[in-house]
Amino acid sequence: MFSSPTIYILLTKAGEQACLNCSKSKCKCVDRPGSQGCERCYRLNKTCLRGTSTRAMQSQKNNTVARIAQLEGKLDELVSSLQPQNPRSTSSSSVRNSLSTAASDTSSPATYGDHNIPAASTSSSDGLESSPEESLDIFRTHMLQYFPFLHIPSDVQWMRQERPFLFLCIMAVTCPSIPTKLALGEKIRKIATERMFLSSDPGAVNLDLLLGLLTVLAWGYDHLLHDTVMGLPRFTQLAITVVYELRLNKPLPDDSNVLTAGLGGCTSTRAPTRTLEEQRAVLACFILSSIVSTCLDNIQPMQWTSHMEECLEALTRKCETPLDEVFAHQVRLHRIAREAEHIRIASTAVPAAFHLTALQRKVNEVKQSITPDLQHNSLFRASTYYTELSIHGLVLSKKQDIPDLQRLEGLHACLETARSALDSFFQISSTDDYIGISFPFFNYLARSILVIMTLSTMNDPIWDTNLVRSTVDVLWILDHLINEVQQAKASRGEENESANGFLDKSTKKLQSLRASAYTALVPAKPQQQCSSVAQAAEDDLQVLRMFRAYELMDAGLMASFMEGTAIFDGFY
Repeated sequence: MFSSPTIYILLTKAGEQACLNCSKSKCKCVDRPGSQGCERCYRLNKTCLRGTSTRAMQSQKNNTVARIAQLEGKLDELVSSLQPQNPRSTSSSSVRNSLSTAASDTSSPATYGDHNIPAASTSSSDGLESSPEESLDIFRTHMLQYFPFLHIPSDVQWMRQERPFLFLCIMAVTCPSIPTKLALGEKIRKIATERMFLSSDPGAVNLDLLLGLLTVLAWGYDHLLHDTVMGLPRFTQLAITVVYELRLNKPLPDDSNVLTAGLGGCTSTRAPTRTLEEQRAVLACFILSSIVSTCLDNIQPMQWTSHMEECLEALTRKCETPLDEVFAHQVRLHRIAREAEHIRIASTAVPAAFHLTALQRKVNEVKQSITPDLQHNSLFRASTYYTELSIHGLVLSKKQDIPDLQRLEGLHACLETARSALDSFFQISSTDDYIGISFPFFNYLARSILVIMTLSTMNDPIWDTNLVRSTVDVLWILDHLINEVQQAKASRGEENESANGFLDKSTKKLQSLRASAYTALVPAKPQQQCSSVAQAAEDDLQVLRMFRAYELMDAGLMASFMEGTAIFDGFY
């Protein structure tokens, strides 16, 4: 019999002092002479690890204090990574207060709200920064005309105090300095993240946040500056979330929420009716979400509601600014375009001609309702052409058996509409206005370019591509557009920052698109026609990549044109 001390030593050897490999395998651990590990690890040619038995490891893992400290460290690291570089509170109320307080110092041109901009980029001598007054004037004069969902007062101090986040976003989209624009963009993301997800202040998600997000979506061109389209759906989803949280797509509730009533919440100071600012915001979110959904086909747009119809009627009736009428008509036309998109993707036995007639009648009603001053408005005309292209594209849908004559009429209607849209675009008198072109307005232009390129290469027995090329020269269109963008780049002052400027990136993408179009449109010489099928497929793939990179990939219209189109065969 073993004595008690002997039993204790053996138990300790088998449990706490066994190496890691033996402990896991529940095998006897016998030391080798000279403390060179155990016999089993030596025989299996394994590294013998002492003092790390599974029991000890499990004990450390279950240590509550250590585990809590570890989780707290990870949480602190996450919060610090989401905060701006300058130390600041995570409270949304402190965010708003610091924005307003710091903004009151108008003597420092290097401060936008509470966001300090590097002094090197704010020097008035380098010509890259404008004063807040000048930036607001640029936004009001050159940019709002292409997406007038805002009424900007001339009082800079009011903007800083009442709309600090919107003010910061306006400074970002009007800033010609690309490094400063990128720095402001990072701060905008961090503030939006903080107010949406980290702040417990019920006032953190408000109209100011929504207006700022919509401004960045409309003029930020994040997909060009960062060479990725992922920012578009993410900002769009954030904006939609704010709309839903503020209930801007629904009527104001008559009674307080039963879940919060009697819980000591603060009394709402909201006006009994929606303001025009709120009504414009929800309508703008509808347009932007519809366009992003059509381009990328990876998010669901906002659904139209009866309350949004009331907002549109109120905007038409009140019209605080001349641009309100333009914006109201833009919303109406987008609703018609969305109807055409729903019809295109739906399976219906109703003939396409019926839909064409009904939708075109709605467009004609909008045209007849405008005042004479708007007949030559660039935004109204671009919105009209965009909607008509959506309608005419219905006759090209694969889901419907369309007679050849009707398809031919639809193709000619698409050609004439796209040509008129491009002619209207090139009537923009000043290249300075190019800096103010919004994402929706550019999307109208992109759809027209896509239609012309597709019609110029369509492989269809009823369609004469030579007629298209003699009617509209897509190469000349791209050359002219490249020249206009380069002039806008020179006047904006991007020469020294051409590698990162979004106008320069636009030029490069258009030049690549022009090269691809030339390859597809200009017949190759006999000695050049021996290229492999793989090379031809690669050329077509390059065109597809270019469309996706520059937001020319209109998923809805593209699907209607794909059948029989040589340049895109095999990809859809």
